[in-house]
Amino acid sequence: MLKMDLKRIGTRPIFWAVFLAGLIYALIPVIQTWPHGVDAEYYISYPRNPYVSWMYFTGDTYYMYALTFPLLASLAFSDAYAEDFNTGFIKNILTKVNKKRYLLSRYAVNFCIGGLMATLPLTVNFLGEMAAYPLIDNHYFLGMPVVTGGGFWPELFYSHPLVYILLRLGLLFLFGGMLASLGLAFSTVVKNRYIVLIFPFLFVLMMDVVANVLGMYSLTLLFLGNVEASWELAVWLIPGIGTTFIWFYVLGEKNETI
Repeated sequence: MLKMDLKRIGTRPIFWAVFLAGLIYALIPVIQTWPHGVDAEYYISYPRNPYVSWMYFTGDTYYMYALTFPLLASLAFSDAYAEDFNTGFIKNILTKVNKKRYLLSRYAVNFCIGGLMATLPLTVNFLGEMAAYPLIDNHYFLGMPVVTGGGFWPELFYSHPLVYILLRLGLLFLFGGMLASLGLAFSTVVKNRYIVLIFPFLFVLMMDVVANVLGMYSLTLLFLGNVEASWELAVWLIPGIGTTFIWFYVLGEKNETI
């Protein structure tokens, strides 16, 4: 089942379109900030490094990435169940695979693909910045105050910056997987693939508007902004992932397909 899903993903044009968009998001800032006409001695007095040059903190491209984050997560594979159902392909699958196994595999693969596509730009961008700048230590008082007291875990950023990067990527992976799962779960009640693909984007947009009206951090700002947050992330992720899994599994199990 897993092998079949991976092969299927590789044949989907929308997957490669999302992949290409992610690379464009990642590489434009690298090209814009690439150092020119410098030597090794230049970095002795120039404390720039990949951590502060990371796309997450600098560049106009990041705003476009943050806006389209839900689409990057959902477009790659979250309409797979709707496609299987509409084309009747699910009947062929369920003659060979147990239905529960199919649902579990579909959810897991979609979650991972959504998370990977959503974090691809930041991952590739950081690797590109590593090729441009040395991994010197962060220093708040030497031109690197990108994470201040009102930001997300500034102590970790200045003491263990690589752990900070991995933590940020991990949270965004879970957020992307959750949004992709939201689209997948929605496909159990709405079989229109285009609505399924756009639903996570509309959901985030709606939640951001509601949060702004209530004077709270928006969903986009919590996960994609540099704001002080900790327990709020778990409040979204744990129920979000759990609810989308139960929704997809229970309704998928009830749907009559054969």
